Amino acid sequence: MVGTGTQHRGIIAATLGLVAAFALAPDAAAQEKVGVNSAVNPNAEGTPPSLPTRRLELGQDIVHNERVVTGPNGQTQVLFLDASAMTVGPNSDLTIDDFVYDPNASNGKLAMSMTKGVMRFVGGKISKLENGVTTNTPSASIGIRGGVFLLSVAPNGSVEVIF
Repeated sequence: MVGTGTQHRGIIAATLGLVAAFALAPDAAAQEKVGVNSAVNPNAEGTPPSLPTRRLELGQDIVHNERVVTGPNGQTQVLFLDASAMTVGPNSDLTIDDFVYDPNASNGKLAMSMTKGVMRFVGGKISKLENGVTTNTPSASIGIRGGVFLLSVAPNGSVEVIF
């Protein structure tokens, strides 16, 4: 295709504009939806990457690398895209470090870090995979394969896990 100099300048300007938009946009992976709040009690907050802390609400998206913090009366349940469910109890602090899921290829990975509090995890499709789900705490790294687990991280960093 042959074009005029004006057309070429327009295409170049549009391309540069797109490149600039992507360069200035927040990390796309960091803003990717990993699940949704399927239940929320008051006093639960989420902090997505590069965004201010927000009060969690029913039906609200949870994104990659989001930090979830609950107060003394707070709780939330996250339903992940692979049908895993995680209930975060009162006085908890947890970050969803990594979530990758491809339903067409039947593969994925979920990694979380919990510094304090309690949570219950019910595995979905990713938890059926070898090394699919991991939870890091101040004193242990826990690999999950299928099933359900309860996790409690005490303020001193000690961990109790029930499978």
